[in-house]
Amino acid sequence: MIYNPLSPPPAPPPVSGTNYSAEQGCFEGPEKLLEIWFSSSPVIASPSSTLTSTTSPLDACDSDLSDTSTPTTPNNDDTFYCDKNLRTVEKPVWDAMLATVKCTVLNVIHNAHVDAYLLSESSMFVYPHKVIIKTCGTTTLLHALPGIINIAKTHCGLDSVYRLFYSRKSFMFPEKQPDPHRSWENEVKYLDSYFDNGAAYIIGDTNADEWYLYLTSPLQHTSLDNNSNSNYRGFYQQQEQLQGLIKDADADVSWMGENDCTWTSLNSNSNNTTEQEYFSRFQRFDYRSHDETIEILMTGLNPKAMEAFYQQGDEPTGIPGGRRVDQQTGLDKLYPDAQVDSFLFEPCGYSANGLLDDGYYTIHVTPEPQCSYASFESTIPAQPITHPGKTSKGNHVDAIRLLVRQVIDIFQPSNFTVTYFASHRDQGFNKGSAAADVADDYGVDGHVDEQMDVASDLEMEMDDVDVDQLASMMGTLDRYSGYRRKNKILHVFDGYDLVFGHYSQI
Repeated sequence: MIYNPLSPPPAPPPVSGTNYSAEQGCFEGPEKLLEIWFSSSPVIASPSSTLTSTTSPLDACDSDLSDTSTPTTPNNDDTFYCDKNLRTVEKPVWDAMLATVKCTVLNVIHNAHVDAYLLSESSMFVYPHKVIIKTCGTTTLLHALPGIINIAKTHCGLDSVYRLFYSRKSFMFPEKQPDPHRSWENEVKYLDSYFDNGAAYIIGDTNADEWYLYLTSPLQHTSLDNNSNSNYRGFYQQQEQLQGLIKDADADVSWMGENDCTWTSLNSNSNNTTEQEYFSRFQRFDYRSHDETIEILMTGLNPKAMEAFYQQGDEPTGIPGGRRVDQQTGLDKLYPDAQVDSFLFEPCGYSANGLLDDGYYTIHVTPEPQCSYASFESTIPAQPITHPGKTSKGNHVDAIRLLVRQVIDIFQPSNFTVTYFASHRDQGFNKGSAAADVADDYGVDGHVDEQMDVASDLEMEMDDVDVDQLASMMGTLDRYSGYRRKNKILHVFDGYDLVFGHYSQI
């Protein structure tokens, strides 16, 4: 692994499961969330690699805590992977990177799409083309940035960041945070030292309710046909042929849009493969092209509801204790078909990762009354509800609102914040007027004009918006019984829409 030469080499990773923040007094529950994309698509390959299929099947319920293990990219003859992607990085490499963040791995689960690492301070998810890390306590999450970039380059040949997102809620104890996390200004300065296409936002009304976001615009690559490498030129021709096949195909290629073929390259050794074989292989990647994330951040949790998140007598903690919490609280009913990895800490505290197809959810709970906090995050699409006695299903908005209701009923917070990110669908609408109309119709604090100004500065493409999506997203922030909504804010970014709402108990 290559680290920034200006930084000291990382210390050897501690024993798996070590919790750096446990002895720091009141625990800082609100997490820092870093998401780094190295490609817009999970189908990636270095110029020297070929598209291959792995041969060893992996039981999706397997987990491995050994320091020498590597989450194997599974294959059941329905999924093909390139031989160099982020999921092929060995666990000791991730361990060393996480040591710079000051957290360790507790357990790992996998499915055909993603590896989920349960950490001593929250979670990490590794896809072929992107990494998501969420850490709480006094971790130094942004110190992971140079390590992840170098891992992607040295292990996978991915030499540029396609897009980055960094976000967090206001800290409860900001004075306990190490640099650069002691202030938002310092975090932005640190990120700006790596990216010249980033923008920072503070969303919300008061210090206690503020939510911070930094994101970069999508990286625009030079056209592959201008590259002098014959592998790139050959792949560009194959890519054009594949795009033509997609236009003519009846089948739905769910992981890729018609104009979103952005694989890095394929080796010319595979030129003998027919066009239809390429199309058939890529169609088997069951990744959604539409990206959406809902996050619920809760404080002032009901002490009675929090009793379940404490160790009960001499019960075992860890995974057995986590399963008891799931069943006792009803968390296991949020996604009954998901593969779940939950963990109960000693003497209290809880973390869980869940996987369902190419989506994940993650939950983290700090139950102590003086600093109670819980977070829920999910990229699993909410499924419309079937109502008894009706032949038609409910809509997407109802499904998300039911999910929010289920979560807040479990934790019973005094205050909670909902953020809902969704990628744009290319619908050919005017972004400025449509977003403004939706803001007027739904009574929100619109941030369209100032976002347009920022977009212009960053040379972003801001021409299209899906009006129905904006309206649907705003509908998820309607009022919830027992709570008063303090604000409802819409932001339109390059490629994504965001709605933000904050609620207080009546």
